[in-house]
Amino acid sequence: MPKILVVDDEENIRKVLSGLLKKNGYTSVLTAADGIKALEIVNDDNIDLIISDIEMPAMDGLELFLKVKDTGIPFIILTAYGTIETAVNATKNGVYDFIAKPFDEKNLIDTVNKALREYGRNGLEISPGSIDELFFASTNEKIARIKENMNRVVNTRAGILILGETGTGKGLLANILHYLSPEKERPFIKINCSAIPENLIESELFGSMKGAFTGAVTDKPGKFETADGGTIFLDEIGELRMDLQVKLLSVIQEKELTRLGENKARKIDVRIIAATNIDIHAAIAEKKFREDLYYRLNVVEFTLPPLRERKDDILSITEYFTEKYSKEYSLQKKSFDPGARELLCGYRWPGNIRELENVIQKMLIMEKENVITEDVLKNYIKMADTAFEDAGASMIDAGKNERAKKEAELIKDALMKTDNNKTKAAELLGISRRMLLYRIKEYGI
Repeated sequence: MPKILVVDDEENIRKVLSGLLKKNGYTSVLTAADGIKALEIVNDDNIDLIISDIEMPAMDGLELFLKVKDTGIPFIILTAYGTIETAVNATKNGVYDFIAKPFDEKNLIDTVNKALREYGRNGLEISPGSIDELFFASTNEKIARIKENMNRVVNTRAGILILGETGTGKGLLANILHYLSPEKERPFIKINCSAIPENLIESELFGSMKGAFTGAVTDKPGKFETADGGTIFLDEIGELRMDLQVKLLSVIQEKELTRLGENKARKIDVRIIAATNIDIHAAIAEKKFREDLYYRLNVVEFTLPPLRERKDDILSITEYFTEKYSKEYSLQKKSFDPGARELLCGYRWPGNIRELENVIQKMLIMEKENVITEDVLKNYIKMADTAFEDAGASMIDAGKNERAKKEAELIKDALMKTDNNKTKAAELLGISRRMLLYRIKEYGI
């Protein structure tokens, strides 16, 4: 269960927020009356999300955010009418989102759910009857084989490697595999290896002792210890530094770890599910990923197909999301005319299922008419034009001679289309945020 820290100098606000979070299933909620106390809690505990007011004594919310920014913890700001402009500007500097006071319960929980999902810090509650629904009653042969193989591995502790492009559902599959396992009541800990700053990833994974590095003011267990007896999901494993790949290999082989700054080893029993959107075999050939670690992780491999290879599923997935969000937002359900349906099936969907879901949400909210036409739909998938189609929607497809030039063009286009939001731009390009930042620096963008 994710740990959420609520920071506000008003006791009543802290009580109301804590109550709403617990009512909606988030039972592990900590509170602090100011930024200084909040910072102490962050240093002492594994916090997965911070919700903080802006204006507070001693240390305000923005100063608190700057002090915890490098930890990778998603940060949501509470704002009153007079501080909305400040909150909007804060989101441009890394704050995940803001919630205006007086806050709406549904908006609050939706924002919390989304932040935790995007930062890989929580699991999904999945019921046996919803497994087929989550695969959208697919008729795709590759999805059918994945379902069949799931049944063979869920009762084992074998390592699992999930491959697939961004947005194909790797995190969802990891959730389902844990839910179906005998350890479903045990911890399920998720960590995105590309979202944690490089100087903190080792302590996040393996823990640290007081004084091990600047800022380590107390002993702190890592994600592996927290997951002991259960499952750890290492998303974007392909972004892990080579030295940490060596340490991870040792942890898998020896079933023990050593915290930073500590000499003794600690025994652990953790099932590892890893995922990546890179070409893992190319990374091995280029000596960017250890082959021995690949074989340790890849006892069983699942490869999720991109949406463009699941054309027959697109309309059923569209119907699923249309039904889901019409109910969730209390909106009139919309239908798609023949031209719109043809466009849905003909578009490449570089962002895969995640992109389709996002498009449907936007249309349901923004469009007044109950029938979506082809022309209306084009307004929401305009990112399919120019460089993305020409370059095959992937930087990997760019020819070697023009690679740098095309990559730079793709990156500039993605940044423009996402209003310079680097996380969204990386998802659009199908690469990690860390790789995007590296390319931006390399090409001087």
